[in-house]
Amino acid sequence: MYLSDYIILSVSDLLNKAKFKARRGLNELDKIFVPFVEKKFISLNNSQIDQLFELFEIDDVSLADMIIYKKMNYPIELKEIFEEIFDFYSEI
Repeated sequence: MYLSDYIILSVSDLLNKAKFKARRGLNELDKIFVPFVEKKFISLNNSQIDQLFELFEIDDVSLADMIIYKKMNYPIELKEIFEEIFDFYSEI
C-alpha cells in the first residue's frame, strides 16, 4: 500500500505530492488529474488516496487508453478511484 509510505506526511504534504504527480506527460491527462486533485483530494478516504497514488504509477499511454479513449479496462483493484474520477467529470 502506498498510503503507509506517506503516513508521516501531513495532509498538506500529501496534497502537494498528489498535485505534483497529477502533472503528466500528456496535456489531456493534466486536464483531468490536476482539477480532480485540486477539488477532490481532501474529500478522498485513505483507500482512495492509496489508489490514487497507485494510479499515478501507471504510464501515460495506458492511462489515456483507460480514461480518455476507453480502449483498456482499468485495474479492478483501482475501481474506487477510477469511479471517483469518472463521477467528477460527469458532473462538470
